[in-house]
Amino acid sequence: NRPRLSQSRRSAPSAAWRGQILRGVDEAGKCFFASSFAAVECVVRGLPLLLSGKVAATDFSPLKRKEMGNLCSNSKAVVEKHEKEASASARDADKTPQQKRYPYNWPAGAENVGYLTERQVKARMTTQSEQTLELADGFKFRWAAISQRGYYPSQADKANQDAYTVHVDLLGPGKHWFSVYDGHGPVGEKCSQFAREHVSKQFVAAMKAGVSSPDDDDDAVPLERHALTTAHLKANEMLAQSPIDDQQSGTTAITVYVDGRRCVVSNVGDSRAMLGSVAPDGSVVTRALSTDQTPYRRDERERVKKYGARVMTADQIDGVEPIHENWDCKLGDEIDDGGDPPRIWAQDQEYPGTAFTRSIGDSLAESLGVVAEPEIEEHVIDHSDRVLIAASDGIFEFITTKSCVDIALLYSDPLEACKALVGESYKLWIEREDRTDDITIILGFIDPPGGAGVGKNKNKSKADAEADDDDDEANAAANGGGDN
Repeated sequence: NRPRLSQSRRSAPSAAWRGQILRGVDEAGKCFFASSFAAVECVVRGLPLLLSGKVAATDFSPLKRKEMGNLCSNSKAVVEKHEKEASASARDADKTPQQKRYPYNWPAGAENVGYLTERQVKARMTTQSEQTLELADGFKFRWAAISQRGYYPSQADKANQDAYTVHVDLLGPGKHWFSVYDGHGPVGEKCSQFAREHVSKQFVAAMKAGVSSPDDDDDAVPLERHALTTAHLKANEMLAQSPIDDQQSGTTAITVYVDGRRCVVSNVGDSRAMLGSVAPDGSVVTRALSTDQTPYRRDERERVKKYGARVMTADQIDGVEPIHENWDCKLGDEIDDGGDPPRIWAQDQEYPGTAFTRSIGDSLAESLGVVAEPEIEEHVIDHSDRVLIAASDGIFEFITTKSCVDIALLYSDPLEACKALVGESYKLWIEREDRTDDITIILGFIDPPGGAGVGKNKNKSKADAEADDDDDEANAAANGGGDN
């Protein structure tokens, strides 16, 4: 059977109707509790007014009871309104002019964006507040994380299928592991949790074994690269042998392994890592540290075809759309608004229908080239770098890499930057799909030595510029002499 595709916009009226009912029940509950405390509030709020002379004793006469009753019953709403206004005013006062262009005080005001109230959004969100790590050469990395469970109108209790993990000093001081997993399929949450537990363990085992392997040119592959590849492939084998049914379920995996200032990034699937830096003139430069593995990529399409896969959209399968391969959208720089992505299919069969070309799990699709082997990139953190992000596609489905970095750099607290991106992503999902995917992000601000960093002087000194020249040479060497 073909996997269920994304929620159709045609279901918006029923979804909105359900949302109105839920909001009505929620408001009814609030009214009940408010009325229960009305008498107490009347005394507590009325007595000080009486003693101060602002309210006359005759105001409590029978002729005024109806008026006072209205005052008491409405007092809670009035106070809450004033508190919200005061809170909003205080937040506005703290904003920079750039931040005022982006009203991201998330989840405050969530009820104005979708079907969930602010309380319901908070209940779906788990956060990790700012943590600071010392890197090599005086660099600091201030990171935070958020994972927000998705909203599916027809599956109100659907589990969060995203997972993330951070291991500080995984293999000794200064060697840190950051990873995000985006599960999919009937038991995607089990697959992402399995990968969360086992990929890093297999990486440690491979690193301790200390065996590198030759690449196609008979040159030794750096140990970290070999260990990352081994870890993902081994975790995939273990998942297939576990009690978890991974035939039509699996997970992506994006990992940033930091050793000193060296970052080794591995990617399986369509989660993403990205970097924001500052040019000598103070402008922001963005760079993707991973490339989504989807049928949008011509090289990935050709690779899976060698395994016998067909690459078509669902409409092409149904005969609604002509056969073509005009899909060379550069995800990250562009947003695909078509809503019907190219997928992987068996010959003469309507399965598995995956919109990615690599994953951990998805054993039915493995024979069609959907494999767990990661692509690996490297980067050496330099004096121009300011923010590093690893996230599931819940973040960037409707936000480009450049916009993600631009929004993040409006903030100095990494948790607030996470909230901003999660909030904007949630809003765009609701506006375009009437549902939201699970949304997960790990975001870290890079503070180079000398005081420059996010929220500080963004223009580089001459010393920083000279240091960057050395860093550029290190990055070129890390990536085989190519451009960085």
